[in-house]
Amino acid sequence: MPGSEPGFDQFVRDRYDQLLRYAVMLTGRKWDAEEIVQEALLRCLRRWRRVPADNALAYARKAVYHEFLRVAKRKPQVSLDDLAEQLDLDDFTGAVVEREHVLVLLQQLPPRQRAAVVARVVLDLSEAQTAVELACSVGTVKSLTSRGMARVRQLWAAQAPASQGRRRA
Repeated sequence: MPGSEPGFDQFVRDRYDQLLRYAVMLTGRKWDAEEIVQEALLRCLRRWRRVPADNALAYARKAVYHEFLRVAKRKPQVSLDDLAEQLDLDDFTGAVVEREHVLVLLQQLPPRQRAAVVARVVLDLSEAQTAVELACSVGTVKSLTSRGMARVRQLWAAQAPASQGRRRA
């Protein structure tokens, strides 16, 4: 990108895929995730000179998270049934079906719980790191993660027999 900040182009080349995976886990849809990452990176570019080099990834993830929350406020939540109908589960192998099932389940969580679960479980961030990225206390991270994981377990148990039946069909 002509005229961009020093080091930003390389950062995007090195970290775009990682940021996109994070956003996909938050949104459940690649096309939404791509838009969120692009908007977040534009915001990062504007402030790039102030971003500490050793903290650039955390800064960018935080920007993705805030952009996700901004988008989530204006987009209606999709029901579990609507998302399940969008997936043609008969065409997927077992591992892909389970991955898609997890994405569907994550979409049922409120945005902040979803972000906490993804940060703690998928990104394997500590409670303190997650608190910094979500701009909340460690106690809030613990609460959001606990409630989110409990809801995922509940939804998984309720949906497991239905998805197993679809795989056998």
